[in-house]
Amino acid sequence: MKELRRNMRLVGALIICLFTLLCAGYALTVYTQGAQWASTAYNTRGNASGSLRGEITDRNGVTLAATDEDGSRVYPEDSATRRALSQVVGDTRGMSGASVETFHSATLMNLSNSLTGRLSELISGARHVGNSMELTVDSRLQAYVSSIFPEGKKGAVCIVNYKTGEILCMVSKPDYDPAEVLAHPDTAVEDTAYLNRCLQGLYTPGSVFKIITAASALENDPGVVDQTFSCAGIWEFGSSKVNCAGNTAHGNLKLKKAFAKSCNVTFGKIAYQLGEDRLRATAERFGFNENFKFGDFLIYNSKFPTQTTGDADLVWAGVGQSTVLVTPLHMAMISASIANEGVMMRPKLVREVTNSNGATVTRMETAAYRQVVSPQVAQTLASYMYEAVQSGTASKAAISGAIVCGKTGSAETSDDKSVKTNAWYTGFVYDDDHPYAIAVVIEEAGAGGSQAAPVAAKALKKALELAP
Repeated sequence: MKELRRNMRLVGALIICLFTLLCAGYALTVYTQGAQWASTAYNTRGNASGSLRGEITDRNGVTLAATDEDGSRVYPEDSATRRALSQVVGDTRGMSGASVETFHSATLMNLSNSLTGRLSELISGARHVGNSMELTVDSRLQAYVSSIFPEGKKGAVCIVNYKTGEILCMVSKPDYDPAEVLAHPDTAVEDTAYLNRCLQGLYTPGSVFKIITAASALENDPGVVDQTFSCAGIWEFGSSKVNCAGNTAHGNLKLKKAFAKSCNVTFGKIAYQLGEDRLRATAERFGFNENFKFGDFLIYNSKFPTQTTGDADLVWAGVGQSTVLVTPLHMAMISASIANEGVMMRPKLVREVTNSNGATVTRMETAAYRQVVSPQVAQTLASYMYEAVQSGTASKAAISGAIVCGKTGSAETSDDKSVKTNAWYTGFVYDDDHPYAIAVVIEEAGAGGSQAAPVAAKALKKALELAP
């Protein structure tokens, strides 16, 4: 009997400990995520509380969302501007989950307002007004890039400042009209229009991933610069093979030319030489397989295979195929880090938050995320990307009077050869006064050099024109 009572006491103590841990975990979750829960679009009590959301403006003070006297949310009068910014700004129904209206809802409603502030509002009868947010995007650039995106195509364009991390443009296609969605909830929108492809679109990168493979080679084997590779259009190894686009034979060439010509055979051989551990280590230093937590937004994790299934898997990963996946914003960050001497900056979408009295609550601070490669390797890679624009596959990305560096990609997404490749371009303008990096992906458009590179050139040229 004594043993039974002792066991019952132990079980009781264990239950109490587990219950205490459960309560502590719940309290911690409420503390860290309570504001987001309270501000979710599905919380009808919060949305019906009478609180007025603060304004959302772009970097030039242009109003992107505001609340009128009746408490209704209003967006720019121009429908093209509303659509261009739809996934960035979002709507109060929370249809675009990664948008500012949803992700920063607690800030816009100022749910963290102090008790004394709440009491003051209660006594005075004043209506609670939330915080206003100034974003880093330029609505003019956003609208222009949206207008030049190929009609009827899906994809994304991201432009970032590689010295500060500010996101200047984040276009995702297809888009939607937030004003229509609020006024007419039953309005039909195009499939996946609520998805912000810049942040949530996971794409096979194709040859733009060769930036990572080249970086790994330069870091692990400096002699690779002078190594001569032979390309007959197809390279057979074991029971597998890798081929260049159209089985084009590039002949004997060194790394710089192989990069400019986007030679799959050469980069397959380089991946084979490196081995999966070294290539993966470089990819992960650039942010693959990492849970990005930047604070301003939610971004999906880019992926590099944690374990290849054989030489074929490794070789195709080296040319950006296999199971490699990347978001457009991450791809822009990768190019930005090459331009910024190997330093990847933390991306920023919010420049400033002010309260209803106009006082600054928070202001953007630039911060480095990580040194992804040495300055020397970054400089070498930049020269390769410059050569790709000057005499390689990225020639249509050139801008008169500007030093443009870039890399194209044509990513296969199906074994069915009738399905066109996703067209990619990523690169930057080498200019301390206009430090802009870009990534463009156009789904099922064909070759990156002929489809994505011209879009990038127009977008970067407009960014240069709009720069203060």
